[in-house]
Amino acid sequence: MAPYIANKKPLVTMALILLAVLTIANCICCTVAARDLPGSGSVAEAAMMVRFERWVTEHGRTYKDAAEKARRFQVFMANAIFVDSSNAAGGKKYHLAINGFADMTHDEFMARYTGYKATPATGMKMPGFQYGNVTQSEPQQAEVDWRQKGAVTGVKNQEDCGCCWAFSAVAAIEGIHHIKTGELVSLSEQQVLDCSTNGNHGCNGGNMDNAFEYIISNGGITTEDAYQYTAIQDMCQSVQPAVTIRSYQDVPRYDEDALAAAVANQPVSVGVDANNFQFYDGGVMTTDSCGTDLNHAVTIVGYGTAEDDSQYWLIKNSWGETWGEGGYLRLERGVNACGVAIQASYPVA
Repeated sequence: MAPYIANKKPLVTMALILLAVLTIANCICCTVAARDLPGSGSVAEAAMMVRFERWVTEHGRTYKDAAEKARRFQVFMANAIFVDSSNAAGGKKYHLAINGFADMTHDEFMARYTGYKATPATGMKMPGFQYGNVTQSEPQQAEVDWRQKGAVTGVKNQEDCGCCWAFSAVAAIEGIHHIKTGELVSLSEQQVLDCSTNGNHGCNGGNMDNAFEYIISNGGITTEDAYQYTAIQDMCQSVQPAVTIRSYQDVPRYDEDALAAAVANQPVSVGVDANNFQFYDGGVMTTDSCGTDLNHAVTIVGYGTAEDDSQYWLIKNSWGETWGEGGYLRLERGVNACGVAIQASYPVA
């Protein structure tokens, strides 16, 4: 048997070589096949599509055709990646969330939901700063919240109209009217939108000082019930005023102590840089998140200190209650975050 086995040794060797070749070839095929399978990007995109469809249902969104929906999915995916990355990075005092603006690009959002224009009027402004020598009590120095004092109406929604300036001015007037009379009245942004045209441009932007000047010259502003909001500029209607102001003042620029003195006495209209506000969900927005290019108008209704000792401004926005902290933003105080102390003004009743 030994000679027989010896004679077969070359055949065994060839068989082993052939088996090795087949094994290597099989491994190569497996590698190629694995490379052709959907990679992590495709899997992530599929998961993102599920997330998008859930968001579409939640917000009742419809699109004109499949191409538009596909484009909006790409925008949604980019926004979701941005939000997720920002939150995962850590080290921030605020957090973001996918909200009702998630299928809009940054440029689209800024064009449709901001609208502050740095063209303040001067004709009817009261000179000076009436709170310059007013001493704040210790409780006022620590915290102010005009909501708790009943001087702030519910959060409103400017919708797809760049008239934040009207909402900011009206909120400030609602506040001072309550402080002076004890009566909280929801006033008409639509009247200001339609009728304040001297330096203001309807849904294309405007300035709170110009709004104050219109209300002074008009002899007042009516209620929201009497002149309801439609989110488009229309013909100015003649209505009976319900609330009046006699003048307005600007807060000294870049002076947050002066701004705090004003806010301690009434809600104040301010311009801010809202470039990173689109997905704000909570916490204290810090100065490193924005510049000082004023493009949005809001109303400061208080200030306070967060649990981590961060000082903040309490800001009422006009993007509805589902944005931010129930429609509010806390913005870092003491460092002119987002340009908050550059252009601030308030009505005088």
